[in-house]
This record gives sequence, C-alpha cells and structure tokens, in this order.
Amino acid sequence: MANRPIKNEVLVRFSEQIIVDLQKKYSENASLESLCYYLVERGIIPTERARNYVIVRDFQEYTFDTSGTKVNFCFQMEKEYNLSDKQIYNIIAKYLPKFFIEKHIIS
Repeated sequence: MANRPIKNEVLVRFSEQIIVDLQKKYSENASLESLCYYLVERGIIPTERARNYVIVRDFQEYTFDTSGTKVNFCFQMEKEYNLSDKQIYNIIAKYLPKFFIEKHIIS
C-alpha cells in the first residue's frame, strides 16, 4: 500500500501528542535522540525503516566522500548491517527516492 500524503493539521496534532508523551516519559530532558528512540520503541517508526534510512544516509555520505560506487558500498557494508550486498543494493534503490521527496505533507 502506497503512503498517502498527510494533512498539515493532522501532522500538527501528531507532533503535539508526541511532545506530551515525551514530556511524560523523559520530563524536561527530552532530546532529539530520545525522540528517535521513543518513536522506534513505540513502533511508530518500524525498526526496518530506521535501518533503511541509516543505510541510505551512509550510502550518500560514502558517495560524497569517496569516488566509490554503489557496488563497492554494498560489499563494504555487508558485515555492518548483517545483510547481503544484494539486499543493501535493493534498499538503496528502493528507499533513496522515497526518503527525499517532499510530497508527504499537504499544506
């Protein structure tokens, strides 16, 4: 099932509720790190999606910092992510465009 865009008002309500929940759990010591941990812990962001985002960001850094290729990156990251090079290659191909389009919120 494809993700449908979300209305801005719904996103605002979601944000407000997350802030309330974070303040209950972490009092006033909530940070961005605790927010990310909370979203994954509660299942709001699936662990697989968080891992895929990290793989895509690592790939972007790798290609910007070196003259390496996607194939080289996949072979180097096999052990770090405990995935095959083909799985990493498919994650990059599938999620690179999804994570960086700006059509997810309707104004």
